[in-house]
Amino acid sequence: MRAMILGLLAAMVATTATAASKSFQDWTVVCDNTRACSAFGFSEDSFEDRPFLHVRRSGEANAAPVIRLVLVGEADAPTPWAVKVDGEPVPGVAPKAQGDADVVLTPAQAAALLAAIRNGRKLSLAPGRGDILLTGVSAALRWMDDQQQRAGTVTALVAKGPRPASAVPAPPPVPLVRPGPAVSQDRLPDKLPPGMRAQLGEDCDAQVPKYYRAIIARLSPGVILFGELCYLGAYNEIYAFMLADEQGGNVRQAQIPNLDGSSTNLLMNVDFDAETQTLSNFDKGRGIADCGGVNSWIWDGKAFRVSDQSEMPACRGLSAEEWPVLFRSRRK
Repeated sequence: MRAMILGLLAAMVATTATAASKSFQDWTVVCDNTRACSAFGFSEDSFEDRPFLHVRRSGEANAAPVIRLVLVGEADAPTPWAVKVDGEPVPGVAPKAQGDADVVLTPAQAAALLAAIRNGRKLSLAPGRGDILLTGVSAALRWMDDQQQRAGTVTALVAKGPRPASAVPAPPPVPLVRPGPAVSQDRLPDKLPPGMRAQLGEDCDAQVPKYYRAIIARLSPGVILFGELCYLGAYNEIYAFMLADEQGGNVRQAQIPNLDGSSTNLLMNVDFDAETQTLSNFDKGRGIADCGGVNSWIWDGKAFRVSDQSEMPACRGLSAEEWPVLFRSRRK
C-alpha cells in the first residue's frame, strides 16, 4: 500500500521542462509552467512552531524577488522581531509590525536578507522561536536562477553575470483549458456495470468496505465516468477510474494525464464537479497533510486536461494553503 502511494505521488509531481521541483537539504524550490518560482527555507523538524522563509519570484525579466518571513504558532504576547544570521543582526531588516507573525519584506530588505543568507548557517527571526536552517540555500537559489533562465545575468539571485535583464526570455503563456459542453446528470446508473470491478484487476483490493460511494458522472453524451474505491489507507482513499457508455459497454480505463505526458487511472482523495467538468484530488504525503499535491483536471469534451497543480515535496510542516503552484492554466 505504501509503495503504491509513493508511486502515485511521484507520478503526480512528474515534471516538464518548465514545471519542476527540487529539494536541497533544508530548502525546497518549486517552479511552475510560467517559470514563476517559490523557494522555502525550513526550521528543524523537531521544533514545534516551525518558522519558515518563502522567496517567490515571477518569470518576467525585471521581476524582483518577494520574501515572506513567517512565525508559525501562537504567542502569548506580540513577538519582537530580531532578524539575525548566525547570531548577527541583518542591517535594515527589522519588520515594523512587531505583533505580526507573517511579514513581507520591502525590496531593500529582501535584497539585504538575500545577501546575508547565501553563506549563512542559521536564520533566526525572534527570540525563542526556532531557527530557519540555511543548509542548501545557495544551491536552491542557484537552481531557481537556472529554472528562470537568469543564470549569467544581472537579475540572478546567486548565479550572477554580466548579461542584461533583456537576455532573460519572456515566460511562457498560461495555457488555455476549455471545459466541454455541460451535460445532464439525469438518469445516471446507480452502480458500476457488471464485471467492471473485475476489470480493475490487481490494482484494486477486493476487501474494501462496501459502504464507500462510487463516483458516477456523465462527461459527455454516451461517456460515463465510474470511480471505484480501490484502497483504503489511514489517511488516503485511492480510486480507480473507468469510462463506459450509457449501457455499461465499451469499458476502458480513464486516461488522467500527468505533467510528463504519462497517464493514470488511479487518484487519491477525489471529487468530481459535474457543473465545471472538474476532477480534483488531494494527495497527502503523510497524515498531518504537510506535503503532497493538490491537483485538478478538466474534461474538455473528449479527454481530461491538466488544469491546476500545487505541490509540496518536503514534509516540513506547511499546510496545503502554503503549497506553491506547479502548473497553472486559464479557463474560458
